[in-house]
Amino acid sequence: MACHRGWLYCCYSMIAAIIRKRKDQTMANFKFEVDFFETAVTYVLNFDFFKGLFCGKADLGKDIPMLAITRLAIPSMGLFVFNSLLHLVDTIFVSRLGELQTAAMSFTAPINMCVFAMLECVASGSISLMGRNLGRGDARSARHIARSGLLLLYTVCCVSTPLVVPRFSNALFSGIGAGGSDALLDLCWRYNMWIPIMLPFMGYTYMANTIFRAQGDTLTPFKAIGMANAINIALDPLFIFTFGWGIAGAAIATFISRIVSSYYLLRRMKKTSPIMIPPFIMPKRRLLSYWKPILWIGVPVGLSTASTALGMGSVNKILSAFGHRVVASWMLGLRVEELAFNFVSGINIALTPYIAFNYGKRDLDRMVKGFKAALLLAFAMMGAMGIVIYIWPHFFLSLFKPIPEIEAMASHSIRASVPGYPFNIFLVLCSGFFVGTGYSLFGTISQLLRSVVFRVSAAWLFVRIFPLSYVWWFQSIAFFLASFVSMSFFLYLFARLRREFDVFPQTSRLGHSK
Repeated sequence: MACHRGWLYCCYSMIAAIIRKRKDQTMANFKFEVDFFETAVTYVLNFDFFKGLFCGKADLGKDIPMLAITRLAIPSMGLFVFNSLLHLVDTIFVSRLGELQTAAMSFTAPINMCVFAMLECVASGSISLMGRNLGRGDARSARHIARSGLLLLYTVCCVSTPLVVPRFSNALFSGIGAGGSDALLDLCWRYNMWIPIMLPFMGYTYMANTIFRAQGDTLTPFKAIGMANAINIALDPLFIFTFGWGIAGAAIATFISRIVSSYYLLRRMKKTSPIMIPPFIMPKRRLLSYWKPILWIGVPVGLSTASTALGMGSVNKILSAFGHRVVASWMLGLRVEELAFNFVSGINIALTPYIAFNYGKRDLDRMVKGFKAALLLAFAMMGAMGIVIYIWPHFFLSLFKPIPEIEAMASHSIRASVPGYPFNIFLVLCSGFFVGTGYSLFGTISQLLRSVVFRVSAAWLFVRIFPLSYVWWFQSIAFFLASFVSMSFFLYLFARLRREFDVFPQTSRLGHSK
């Protein structure tokens, strides 16, 4: 709140120094205005306002919605970048071992994505339920949900245990195309055998991050993943090359970084969080009773991730009619798009606990204002990012060093997708709103239609009607159509929440009273 007052103070003083200077104004009055202006500038130069923006903590029930969303979103964006970097660093170092090791990393990626999707499934359901209980002032129930979620995460982690057994690992990776080489299967096992050992620590990290986010703190999870990245970067070359452990060294380095990260979060919870979960939890009937509501919200989130992968695979098959270089161009365009949408994903992470908290508080006005603030922030950031990507796509594509032909086609793909960014922003943030209120199925249906139905259908149709330079517009068409589905769900849910909260026609528009 102090930051907001300082910002208003700065704006007022700058306006006052400009418009309140009248022709008949005395030098003394004018000097007063100048002094007032200089005081405001000094306030900004002391970085008090900007320190507040980057503090990563917000009062979800009292802070101005735009300020709360911004404070939570900035570290969340970094969280997404660091999460991607953790795997990217392993890939960079392992790629220096040879093509076979790089191929092993590629085959293990989809398996790990499925495992992470299961963890995210539990985390999404937990944060929605915890946020609502905290909004109602019921910290005791929120604590039970956190412990129940951690127990469920540990259970989910057991699914990957068979990967430790070479025979099971070989059968799994043979099924996804790695069976042509025994050496390749051995490398896949050497890397992935550490995943089941690592997962309990990752499960604890996921739930600890969820607890902090539910209380309006995204800075602590950001610090934890930043620490994990620093340790991983330091240990990767040591284990891979110096100790000669090869691809297994990359997995061991990640394992150690996850242990340190989970220990840091445990220490921080003991010091700063009223909700604390011990690493070891005994199963109890009351804790098990929360599994159903957690999964009811979380499973659709996991299905959304699965539908994205399914849609991408279907589009790849359709575009393969033009040759493998067209498929490579499409995938490079997606990589650039994922990089850009890290900003929106960060805002979405900030929006979900905000919506859940105020849903529990039964404050529809703050919910809608927070959603509008998230939209405004995302449109502003992605508008600027979209313009830069549209004008200079070659700069971003140069990171992957493609051949000129693929680079040219990827540029066409990116430029055809940028006009659909506003619709995809709305789609993503609506999903956050749905998860926060417990109606995650709405977001799953919208994502499923976008990824599988609209995207695949448009790609199939455009390939048969238009030349390649126009085919790339199927992506924007899918964004456009799916956003209308999401809008329909949002309006339905808004009307339902108005009835639930007994907010009747006196609220004529979203957040504006008559």
